[in-house]
Amino acid sequence: MYYEINVSLKGMHFFATAERSINTPCKLEAVVNVFREKFPESEGFKISVTEWRKQGKIIEI
Repeated sequence: MYYEINVSLKGMHFFATAERSINTPCKLEAVVNVFREKFPESEGFKISVTEWRKQGKIIEI
């Protein structure tokens, strides 16, 4: 599982974090808190978070 943070500016994609960057809820909270300070809504930024999960299944061959 990992979290992807997307930052947009005035409705246009600005940047997103890499898949390997944020993989725990604790790290997510820390990074989002910094991003909220650095990229405030009052200046047109929007921050969104997606939680991605990968699953595997053992199969008989």
